[in-house]
Amino acid sequence: MAKLTYVLRKGKSKSASIQLFFNYGTNKRLRYSTGLQILDAKNWDDEKFRIKNVTAEVYKNEVNNRLNEIRGFVEKLHTGLLTSGENIDNDILKNELDTFLNKSKPTDEVKSEKMELLPFFKWYIKYYQKASLPTTRKPMNKNTTKTLKNSLNIFQKFNDTILTLKYNSINNDFYTLFIKYMNDHEYSLNYIGTHIRILKTIMNASFEKGFHNNMDFKKSWFIKPSEETYNIYLNTDELQNIFDLNFSEFKPKKTESGFLLTANKLDNARDLFLISANTGLRVSDFNKLTSKNIISDNGINYISLVTQKNSKSLTIPINTMLKAILNKNDGEPPQAMPEQHINYCLKEIGELAKIDEFVQKGITKGGIKTKNEYKKYELITNHTGRRSFCTNAYKSGMPTIDIMAISGHSTEKVFYSYIKVDDLERAEKISKHKFFS
Repeated sequence: MAKLTYVLRKGKSKSASIQLFFNYGTNKRLRYSTGLQILDAKNWDDEKFRIKNVTAEVYKNEVNNRLNEIRGFVEKLHTGLLTSGENIDNDILKNELDTFLNKSKPTDEVKSEKMELLPFFKWYIKYYQKASLPTTRKPMNKNTTKTLKNSLNIFQKFNDTILTLKYNSINNDFYTLFIKYMNDHEYSLNYIGTHIRILKTIMNASFEKGFHNNMDFKKSWFIKPSEETYNIYLNTDELQNIFDLNFSEFKPKKTESGFLLTANKLDNARDLFLISANTGLRVSDFNKLTSKNIISDNGINYISLVTQKNSKSLTIPINTMLKAILNKNDGEPPQAMPEQHINYCLKEIGELAKIDEFVQKGITKGGIKTKNEYKKYELITNHTGRRSFCTNAYKSGMPTIDIMAISGHSTEKVFYSYIKVDDLERAEKISKHKFFS
């Protein structure tokens, strides 16, 4: 049976580097440097293979969370290789770990030779999957890579059918033709805006490489189309209704997509969603929590993790609802579920909780603004939990800067466009300020 442990490699000072030892068969053993360190070797827990919860180790949470991520990656990789029947050796494991930890040194394929727009676009995606982006100082994540690949496909089809795309062809005529092309295919305004934004990024990156001098993409008319969309949040009463649901008498049934809903799936999805609604975590984060992410300090329990999207270290207090969910699972967070499966369950959960008021949602597709009416539960998704946390926290009077520290919003302008309060709700909150009392 495969076994992964961590050991210290001590240096001349108190600090020590953390090494990974992975036994995965007879005479099969990998020793690998994680690149992580402990400030003082005496603060290492030899039984739990992690840094002890001591104040002197200021980076303990970041290091321990990273060790959890590495362990999960290696175990998933090993299982996948075994299942596929592929040969497993140290070289394969090291290469995969190098890529995961960004130790691979990507080769810059852009030399002195100029690359035109679409070839450069393709290179950009391939290169920055491993190399650190100048803007974020880290490689693109999977979701960003997927978005850019979809965008490249859109521009390639436009190139093949409407207009040959070169640096000098990105002008006002292109902009007009591209908007019309996207509208003809009935894409939404915000989806069109996403591709314009990405094109501006590619044009800017290639400009900085010295591949062109066309600056039309920076002009005021070359805007990213966008519109504010109505996205729901659930208030505290609605969240309580979801928390109070009992699925013991729920009879299995299939959704229109063929997904089988069961009581256990609904219960698990409900708990995952409520973690998001009480912490603001994204699905990529709340869906991978383990008991190792639950810490205690001075009698207060917290969720501690490093976020997947922006590698931000978060420590979030556990409230009463979260504590009840963890206690139900013997201190363990709910099991992970595929994101789409959670979404299927949430529609049913919302209906059972009678979150069925009618709401209107407008969207511009194909250049035409339309409004459709939905029952509120039909619009509940994983992301509703995060939006609900931000909005309810704001309405409760929690300082905006503290909410943003958890949600990761970089500016108040973006944050205020994200939370869902109307003018009256905002005025009511402001009225409680001491200036008005």
